[in-house]
Amino acid sequence: MSLKLSRRNIFIGIILVLFVGLVAVVAYQRSATTQRASATCNDYACTNFKDGTNWAIRNCQGNQTDGTTYTCSEQGKTGSCGNTTYCCPGPGLLWTTDLTKCTQTASTAGCCNCPTPTPYTITSPINGPCMTHANCTSGNVCIFDKGYGWVCRNPACFGNTSGNCAASTPTPTITPTPTLIQVRAGCNEYCLTTPDCQSGYECVVVSGAKQCRNSNCIERSSCVCTQ
Repeated sequence: MSLKLSRRNIFIGIILVLFVGLVAVVAYQRSATTQRASATCNDYACTNFKDGTNWAIRNCQGNQTDGTTYTCSEQGKTGSCGNTTYCCPGPGLLWTTDLTKCTQTASTAGCCNCPTPTPYTITSPINGPCMTHANCTSGNVCIFDKGYGWVCRNPACFGNTSGNCAASTPTPTITPTPTLIQVRAGCNEYCLTTPDCQSGYECVVVSGAKQCRNSNCIERSSCVCTQ
């Protein structure tokens, strides 16, 4: 009886030793694998890190000890880290979990449909502001009038602010003042004063009337003095 018990205990002991050894081997392998993976792969907690001029994320899941790196180098590209899928909105931008950024095309992303502006040109009536003749109503022209600036006017009467040429006050014609030409009296002709006589004559009283005579010989009616 004691012999059977002894053999059973030995058998149980061998089983326990083998079990403990197997557990130790598995634990060692798992420990070595975890240390090697953690030493070579770092996902930076799934945050963006610089990869040249672009941003990158790294996925350390799977059998690869150095993980998988995804670089955001083009719009619409996707990558993963952990159990999350990320989207690249465009070169130089950060990876994002907003996957709608990858459903937009590169040509329309961030764009809007803006209306085409309609050019505005003013049209002014008589005496209205203008820059060219095109700003004036039909038939009128753009001129500069001191006190008004550039305004639209009727070309038939620029000075009229109403554009009605029939109501325009005609510009009066200025008649020049005639130059009076004084005709002086000659010899023996009547006069009032000496300036009324020609040069060299003097206005003197002859027979009760004033006449022009030679001042050197006022007694001669011929005005010719002889020695």
